[in-house]
Amino acid sequence: MTLMGEDSTDNTSRTIERHLNMPLLPILAGLFGLLYILTAYRGWLVFFIGTAGAWLLAWLWVRALAHGLVIERQIHLAWATVGDALPERLKITNQSRFPALWVEIIDQSTSLASPLRLVSDVGGRAVRSRHPSHLCHQRGLYTLGPTILRSGDPFGIYRLTIHDRHANSVLVTPPLLALQNLRITPAGWAGDQRRQRGALERQISDAGLRDYQPGDSLRRIHWPASARNNSLIVRQLESASSGDWWIFVDLDSSAQAGSGQDSTLELAIVLAASLAVRGLNERRKVGLALAGPHLEWLEPRSGPAYRWRILRALSMAQVGERSLAALFSLGRPSQTATLIVITSGSDPAWVAAAGKRRSRGGLTALLVDPGGFGAFRDQNRVIAALAARGMAHRLMPHALLEDAYPELGPGSGTHSGQAQSGKRYLQQGRAVWQSMD
Repeated sequence: MTLMGEDSTDNTSRTIERHLNMPLLPILAGLFGLLYILTAYRGWLVFFIGTAGAWLLAWLWVRALAHGLVIERQIHLAWATVGDALPERLKITNQSRFPALWVEIIDQSTSLASPLRLVSDVGGRAVRSRHPSHLCHQRGLYTLGPTILRSGDPFGIYRLTIHDRHANSVLVTPPLLALQNLRITPAGWAGDQRRQRGALERQISDAGLRDYQPGDSLRRIHWPASARNNSLIVRQLESASSGDWWIFVDLDSSAQAGSGQDSTLELAIVLAASLAVRGLNERRKVGLALAGPHLEWLEPRSGPAYRWRILRALSMAQVGERSLAALFSLGRPSQTATLIVITSGSDPAWVAAAGKRRSRGGLTALLVDPGGFGAFRDQNRVIAALAARGMAHRLMPHALLEDAYPELGPGSGTHSGQAQSGKRYLQQGRAVWQSMD
């Protein structure tokens, strides 16, 4: 039996339910009271006072806990990377005078490998704190919460359930690979590494100041700034367009292989994120184009805020129905920007579409090998089309994904799309918490 009174809903984010575990108790109390009235036998009066008193005390106890128990879950990070431990501060407060002899906390988060399930006691006007740490096992936008609290009176007459719908959002970005040794064909160069004639080499503009590094030209020293800082400061130059990177990611569902984390899609996302971060760290402007369920077309820019936008788009990327050739037809990247194309498809149609968009800009195709993901598709036609147009390509094996997700490697004991929970609990204060897992 579920009894919900006027206090069943405090607000839109908190719902309270009181469940009567002993539905016969009020019937017995009424029966004992009726028998005492009819017979005036004091024994019935004792039974009536005992049952009615216990019922009333349990109701008051649970009612006080319903208003007094409050849970707070705080996360001090807005984003994390796959493999990071996400710290959380969990606090449960009992604002009533009645102690909560037991409180069960049930986490309804969908992002956790093993949802939190804890039991504790919280005294009257007391606070209990907890600092769990959760392992981020998959990219995406997740929430920690909502949460369910369960408690009751000492007699077990009522069970109290509080649904707290508060949730904290956290963005989990893809893991990054060190791709410093991966050569990207620069703008103004063809695939055979020869400079194209008649092309404007690059347009230079001041991008700011930085500390002098060995090898910097003395002509770039900013003497007034060097005098103020008592150290050599140089003007930092950036290319107006030839240093830009445009990253095109093929999200066409027909071009993918594998499933979950062990898939060509995941490797393509990891490569795109790693190259985007590398380009931004090299003070380049980086653009991103991908077409999953929704089109993402981010013009080349730089800066920490833009890095967040790119990683957010890649974290939430999913497969779509638009081909890579169609993606090139949707926009026109800078004619002198370096194009980086990441695909596992075997259809060479996109090569011609990319060639129409490329003038003096270089192009590097990163071909994800579908054979390592169980799909033996022939990519020789794509390689031949790239070679015919003088475009560079690199083969990206499955081993790169194993470096990003070690649990996918041989002998790890895990399966595709699964990760070890990695959850650890840090005990603070006296030992009042107990894991129910």
